[in-house]
Amino acid sequence: MTNPHPPTHEVAIPAGATINELLAGKLKLPKEVTAVIDVQGWARSLISHEIYKEPDPDYLARLLLLQTLSAESLDALFEQGQIAKLQEAIPNVPGAGTGPIEIYDLYVTDSDFGEGAPTYLILSTRHLEHGTEKRYTTGATQIQAQVMLAICKGWWPLKCQISRTDRKDKGDRYMFWLIPPDTK
Repeated sequence: MTNPHPPTHEVAIPAGATINELLAGKLKLPKEVTAVIDVQGWARSLISHEIYKEPDPDYLARLLLLQTLSAESLDALFEQGQIAKLQEAIPNVPGAGTGPIEIYDLYVTDSDFGEGAPTYLILSTRHLEHGTEKRYTTGATQIQAQVMLAICKGWWPLKCQISRTDRKDKGDRYMFWLIPPDTK
């Protein structure tokens, strides 16, 4: 007897899920986000590996240029982009993380790495206890999914922590997850 419902390699999206509304173009997203991010294209890229096309391909170059032109000290002038790679900034041990932060700005761009997510993020963060601002890059799919949902649900800016879990990825690194800002 043959199975009338043969298995597929597709993962079903539950009916009523926010991602369905996003993919159908039915969500009202903040203009400050949609001006620099194609949230629908980002979602399609993560889900089906479509190529992500930046709405403003010169945005990142302008951001870095303005950062240099805004330097108020010689030390700031010599800093290169002040954007840390999340994988390098957070020790590769379970529970290591940023501490309580607010992600208040982000940019999505296509990734030219041969493996992993087809997009990566540049996250602008502010530490909730001492106000230090930092920018991080990450291609972590889980972080991208959580940030995307926060934008779609209107939970933006997002107060959280970026923390390493006790699970490892294919590169033998502990994975990242967003957790509540007050988690110890």
